Amino acid sequence: MEQGKSQSGRLRKSLSWLIVLGCCYVGPQLVQMLRVRPQIHSTIADVPLTQQAIVFGAAVIDENKLTDVTRERIEAAALLYWQGRVRYLFISGDNRYDKQAEAMGKYAIARGVPESHVTIDPIGIDTHDSCRHFVGIQEQAVLVTQAFHLPRAMLMCERNGIEITGLAANRLGILESRGSDRLEIARIRTGRFLREAGLTWLYLLGIYDRLSNEAEQLEQDHQVSP
Repeated sequence: MEQGKSQSGRLRKSLSWLIVLGCCYVGPQLVQMLRVRPQIHSTIADVPLTQQAIVFGAAVIDENKLTDVTRERIEAAALLYWQGRVRYLFISGDNRYDKQAEAMGKYAIARGVPESHVTIDPIGIDTHDSCRHFVGIQEQAVLVTQAFHLPRAMLMCERNGIEITGLAANRLGILESRGSDRLEIARIRTGRFLREAGLTWLYLLGIYDRLSNEAEQLEQDHQVSP
């Protein structure tokens, strides 16, 4: 009997510690989500007039075919442009392997955005790189990406001195479908949230740029300039 009570006590204690650790892990991300929520817009008309939009890169296939996530971002940015909410697009992505930024820029131009109004940042290798490379272009920007990514992107750009608002590309109804398997959708969303929570912690602890420093190395070696 005493042994059973002891095991039960240890189990409860372990469970309590897991809950505490879980709260610590997701806490900064939840706080950031709540903090920037008023600055995130779900319709084009609500976005304040701004000169520049920062469009964050995402995967492309065979250097020119955009994935749904990527196409959703650039379509949202094109809508911002055509509805007069922004005048210029700063498209930042990783051009080392799959030409993200270049492919997204071509897509925007094919959608009628003048080439002279599109700036390509080919070494936006991670989110913080994109924010850093925008500094000096304009003091304000609309960040264009999906809602799961916006809190961290907004944190990083704010800490680089950029006055920001966000447009949640996934809330504009651009994609015809986001999938029919609700369990799979829930799994993907949970995975994204946990990943963002971890990356937010790494950034706050000053570890993020040490682990993802390829752009900084390229800049230091003068191989590529943003």
